[in-house]
Amino acid sequence: MKKFLLTALIVFASTAGYAQKIDVDKDSGLITVDGRSYAKLIKENAPGQLGINKNFTITNLAGDELLYFVFTQEPERNRMGYETGKILTYYTLNFINSGGTGRRNGTMRAGGAAKLVAKNKLIVDGQIDPAAEKKFLLKYRNR
Repeated sequence: MKKFLLTALIVFASTAGYAQKIDVDKDSGLITVDGRSYAKLIKENAPGQLGINKNFTITNLAGDELLYFVFTQEPERNRMGYETGKILTYYTLNFINSGGTGRRNGTMRAGGAAKLVAKNKLIVDGQIDPAAEKKFLLKYRNR
């Protein structure tokens, strides 16, 4: 039992040092990563959602739009094209300059959108990193 606890403690200690602290200021929308200003997040109500779900725009610190996350719902269809009665919920992830698009299933809050961008290291020196964008779109490709 002591070996298990010691191993668990070592694993926890070794991974805790690599975690990024990502915050979003609720008033200004400023995204900070490890205390450094990273980007800005602008929220807007998604149409037909009564303020529950949001669309997100990610800008650099100068205010240039880089990414736009659009909340989407649509009926699920089977292979024959008939509606199954279920609703698909996802975000369409749009890169403004390149026109690249991806898709992330489910819903997310402002903090989740900020973490998605920061953890994938999409913004470097105030612009979208093309290599990071390519890798990101492989993970979150349109279906």
